[in-house]
Amino acid sequence: MKLVFNKNEKHEISVFSKTDDGSVEFKYIDMIKSLISVKQLEEPELIGEFSDSEKESISSMINHINTEVTNFYSEGEE
Repeated sequence: MKLVFNKNEKHEISVFSKTDDGSVEFKYIDMIKSLISVKQLEEPELIGEFSDSEKESISSMINHINTEVTNFYSEGEE
């Protein structure tokens, strides 16, 4: 699953999930289902003017989620 973060001219950020059919509104339940089946999120896509701090924060969040999912599944294999 790939998340798309879109920042408009009013500095409002919206999040979408990128699918084969296009983009759909982000839903946590869809993200969880994807993490169960694929076990990781792809690098996010950023649309609009994001500061370096915002970019780093989003990237860090995705990396943290992926690390936690990897750890969860590796603990289950023991």
